[in-house]
Parts: sequence; C-alpha cells; structure tokens
Amino acid sequence: MKQPPSPALEPPLIRRRNRDAADVDGRVSDFVDDDDVRSSNYTTDNESIQKLLKRLCDLLETQDQKEKERCYEDDKENEMRKDWMLAAAILDRISAIAFVVIFVGGTVSFILCFCGHCLR
Repeated sequence: MKQPPSPALEPPLIRRRNRDAADVDGRVSDFVDDDDVRSSNYTTDNESIQKLLKRLCDLLETQDQKEKERCYEDDKENEMRKDWMLAAAILDRISAIAFVVIFVGGTVSFILCFCGHCLR
C-alpha cells in the first residue's frame, strides 16, 4: 500500500518550479527561497486548486443528488410493481376458484346426466 508523502516534503508544484528554474550560470537551482513560496504564483496556484476542489465537491454533490433521485424513482417503481403483483395474485386466485367450481360442477352434472340415462 502506498504511503502518503510526509508533511516535511515540499509540494510538487514548488519542486517542479525548482527543476525548471536555472541559475545565472545555467545550473538548476535546488534552493527554494521563502519569498518564492509566498509569491503570487504560489497563492494563485493555491487558489486555483481551491476552486478546482470546490468544483469537484459541487460535481460530487450533483451526482449524489441524482443518485438519490434515481433511488427514489426506483423505490416508487418497485412499490408499483408490488401493487400490480398483488392484483395479479388476487385475480389468479379468483380465476383458480372459478375454474375449480365450474370444473367440479360440470363433472358432477355430466356424471348425473350420464348415470341418469344409464339407469333408464
């Protein structure tokens, strides 16, 4: 697992600025002046990072809201589906009872009619 950088390390933006900055004689400077850190570029970078983080938080809130709306719609759809399944189960039960009554009644009447003709 990757460990987070220690707080003693300088931020990547300052490190990159140091690599790109050259001294008067053409050598790359490894020294960071405190005034450089407090400079307007650093503050601007900090502000832009803050704006980026704010936009990211807004985006996450928007996605969270959309997720909540989708869950609410899914719950409504599931509730409607359960209501229709209950109605279908009731209709199925009524149809089964009607079928049994008609089948038994028809069988009994057929047997009575058939036996009545056989006895004569």
